[in-house]
Amino acid sequence: MSFDNPQALLALFLLIPAIFISFIHYRKRRGVLKFLGNSSEELAGSSAGSSVEDPGRNLKSRYFLSAVAFCLFLACIIIALGRPRGGTRLVSETRRGVDVILAFDLSRSMDVRDISPGGPSRLGKAVSVAMELVSNPWFSGAVSATGAPGLRFGAAIGKGQGILALPLTEDAEAIQAFLSSLSGDALTGSGTNLESLIVAATGAFQDAFPSRRRIILFSDGETLSGSLKTALERAADAEITIIAAGFGSETGGVVPLGRDTLKGDDGYPVTSFLQSETLRDAAEQTGGIYVDGNRLNAAALLADHLATLGVSGSRNENAGAAVKGFRRETRPLGYLFIIAALIFLGLSKIPEKGRRKHG
Repeated sequence: MSFDNPQALLALFLLIPAIFISFIHYRKRRGVLKFLGNSSEELAGSSAGSSVEDPGRNLKSRYFLSAVAFCLFLACIIIALGRPRGGTRLVSETRRGVDVILAFDLSRSMDVRDISPGGPSRLGKAVSVAMELVSNPWFSGAVSATGAPGLRFGAAIGKGQGILALPLTEDAEAIQAFLSSLSGDALTGSGTNLESLIVAATGAFQDAFPSRRRIILFSDGETLSGSLKTALERAADAEITIIAAGFGSETGGVVPLGRDTLKGDDGYPVTSFLQSETLRDAAEQTGGIYVDGNRLNAAALLADHLATLGVSGSRNENAGAAVKGFRRETRPLGYLFIIAALIFLGLSKIPEKGRRKHG
């Protein structure tokens, strides 16, 4: 069982004074109950051969039941305020639009220039592909500030640690401005942690906005820390698909470090290679695709894939259509505790009936 408002459960401490007060009231009534019990014995002695009900004993059990029922009533109300959930159910929903997070690996290896002689770095090529993608007229109808209805872009960046750099937005100009200023110096630190990058990108999606969720991972696939497998499992559980775009060459290149090159513990320059299999496996584990980012039509391939999702303004004939389906959610259980609270409240009123009967 889980709770949407677990802070409300702190009120369960109110049960302690409630139990104490019930005990005090019971002790005050004990004198009355004892008197009724003595009177019953005298009446029984004067009525030989007849059975007389003991009102003191009867009220004693009623008072005890009342105290227990009131405490249970209070406990159920507090638990209901915590909005408990348990189990799962299928709920029909209509999904509209596509949310896409552009996740950029900013590690030092992305500064390697091994795509083509005299060409851009891996990161430079990745930014170029992303810029071409968000400016695609299929999504915007024209390059405009409003972008496509139902399509939102955001951005996450990661080096040793991943952060959400740009929340989801339909403002194409804001996305383009971010991409034009992106460089490897946007984050300090060193190392590569693709798990942290994907986790940061996953946190951008909002449950209140039903949509198809995609993360486009721009990377060379090298990872030095973190558990990429764990991040992929979390993404799959949240129904987030990873689209991997790989940059770099299989032959690799030395990693630049200022005017020098990065050297390993052995004193030799560190060579970085494109880990295409790592990226391909990451995409397949979440039902996504792998795109070779080095290709001239890499942005067009990514755009074609997003177009198949029914993005409004795309060339897909089903663009803009609402997608009807089902999602699984946990069941709210608060109403069960409210019903139980009402039952216990009724049981707590039993002594009043007893007083009227013996009054």
